[in-house]
Amino acid sequence: MKPLTVAMLSIHSSPIGVLGTRDTGGMSVYVCELACQMGRKGHRVDIFTHRRHEDDPEVDCLAPNVRLVSLDIAPGHPLTKVELHACADDTMAAIEAFRHRQACVYDLIHSQYWISGHVGRMARERWQRPHAITFHTLGAVKAATGIGGAEPDRRLTVERKLVLDCQGLLVPCEGEKANLMHYYGADATRIYMVPGGVDLDCFRPMDKARARRRLGIDPHAVLMLSIGRLTPQKGQKRIIDALPHIESDRRPHLMVVGGNGDGDPEQRRLQKLAESAGVQDWVTFCGSVAHRNLPAYYAAADMVVLASHYESFGLVGLEALACGRPVVSTPVGVLAELARMRRPGIITTEGSPAELAAGIAAARDRVPDWPAHTIRQSVQDFSWTQAAEAALVAYQAVIKTDAGGHGLH
Repeated sequence: MKPLTVAMLSIHSSPIGVLGTRDTGGMSVYVCELACQMGRKGHRVDIFTHRRHEDDPEVDCLAPNVRLVSLDIAPGHPLTKVELHACADDTMAAIEAFRHRQACVYDLIHSQYWISGHVGRMARERWQRPHAITFHTLGAVKAATGIGGAEPDRRLTVERKLVLDCQGLLVPCEGEKANLMHYYGADATRIYMVPGGVDLDCFRPMDKARARRRLGIDPHAVLMLSIGRLTPQKGQKRIIDALPHIESDRRPHLMVVGGNGDGDPEQRRLQKLAESAGVQDWVTFCGSVAHRNLPAYYAAADMVVLASHYESFGLVGLEALACGRPVVSTPVGVLAELARMRRPGIITTEGSPAELAAGIAAARDRVPDWPAHTIRQSVQDFSWTQAAEAALVAYQAVIKTDAGGHGLH
């Protein structure tokens, strides 16, 4: 395969942002890891994002052949997704100015999320290069859950146009392929499977006692872990609602990682819910944790609970399994597919408090039956190297079948 030069758009979320805070989660890990793996294989990737701080460099080299390009769109002012959508012309102009200064010619545009997809569609028209998109989440599916604020109509309109116009739709699991076809009538021949991955060198089994000493956790406690952005879609409320349904002498302690700390409005809401349910002593909020430090948290836990209403993939679940920890999950993303292959863990058929509580209690009883090395084996096929290889195969297919014009030379 000849080396490719890829324009990767991640406008609303920086791949090196603080994980667990607003707009920075699994997608950021996906973008960074995928690009860096491609760079190591000799391909060039420029990741374009919105500059959030005035002292952010315009160009930051993340890995060999991989550059993070911060665009001056309302410099120093954090824009909402709706505001970024309204700034699409300015964003495209900034990308084009950088491309001219650097004399870049891109073989393909890969957009992440609908905000970037809108800009990627403009780049496609201007450069006559194929445009692929990974949505990460779909507005129509989020709206169908009825959880969180209403999705803006413009998002659904943009997503529908992108599904029709893009040369390639990259999805992380079969469930998301089905969603694209069901909600937006996507053409199956333009959908390519590109699973996410997990850093198997970083996320691996560790000694539980040592991890707990490091984090200052009671060595005798039964501990379950929730990791993710604090947002209603992630389902932290579901776990708190489940706690009163577990007998107090068998109730695990819940440690919640994510959010902006004590000033986070969603954390305050969840704390009040715990107080109202009388389980505040069973819940600890840790705020955001750097991605490289998460393995110790996984190692310290007896189980990880993923109670999301919707996940396009479910990276946290993979990281937990790679660390040898069982997962109790609602049937979302790749976790539902792993469950059908009888991998270790418990998948609930719904997220009701009673059923989630039963799943947590069952996992507590079965932890001794699931050795860490057996659990880890369930994700051996999900390395970032394999993810990058799948993406490159998809890129080549999209480039080969694109009938759009001759691009820039």
